[in-house]
Amino acid sequence: MGRRGGEPRPVEEILLEILAGSEWGMTFTDIVMQASRRARPISRATVARSLSKLVGEGIVEKESFGAKRAFYKLTIEAIDKGYVQRSLFSILSMHLFNDILEGASTGRLTDEEFTRLFTSRVGVLAMYTLLAGLSKAVKDPEEAGKWIEEGFGTLIQKDGWRTCLNRQIFGRPVSLRRPITLKKPVVPEITVEEGVIRVRLPAAIERGLAARILRELPQLPENRLKELRASLKKLYPKETELLDQAASMIQKAGAISGGR
Repeated sequence: MGRRGGEPRPVEEILLEILAGSEWGMTFTDIVMQASRRARPISRATVARSLSKLVGEGIVEKESFGAKRAFYKLTIEAIDKGYVQRSLFSILSMHLFNDILEGASTGRLTDEEFTRLFTSRVGVLAMYTLLAGLSKAVKDPEEAGKWIEEGFGTLIQKDGWRTCLNRQIFGRPVSLRRPITLKKPVVPEITVEEGVIRVRLPAAIERGLAARILRELPQLPENRLKELRASLKKLYPKETELLDQAASMIQKAGAISGGR
């Protein structure tokens, strides 16, 4: 049954509506400010109680920065939201690398085969994503810009690429020396509510995860890194020469700057 005209809406529903308008999350102060401007103003104490409930139910995530600053954001969103679509695309696009991951995990790919496949797939994904952004430019320049700036090279994609390279280096999946606790969910969770597709995006892949994993990996063999660099240079001599020059210039500038 629908809600009768004039019947108060639940506070939690209003807070979710407020949070849905923010892509990156909101501070408690910002939420209280918007809630106080509603036709039926919501008090600071009520906002605090309702937010705590939503966090406890896993519908809202609270991310703390220091002792006094925290951001709240939705963990489950409708699929028509632009950033949800971009995030889902970055996840599903990694199926491009399934055969590379399998080959690297079994040691059956030579370094040259791996390098050729890996670089071509990354290039295809980059161009496809940029074209997807450009195709939206006429109707929605802001969303187009976000696809171009944020749709490629996401944390999820970089984690997948790192995994492919690690397995090619070692020739197999490698166990960490100590287990790492990941936030949940690890994969997207999709539900349908009253005809609306809602998605809970994975929270496991976050900034700092790569460093945590690298600290627990066995030492990377330097000779394997050199062999993969050699494969890259063999297939793309002019391109790697240009990149080597750029890296060298930066190192020299850093040494000069650091020596002062």
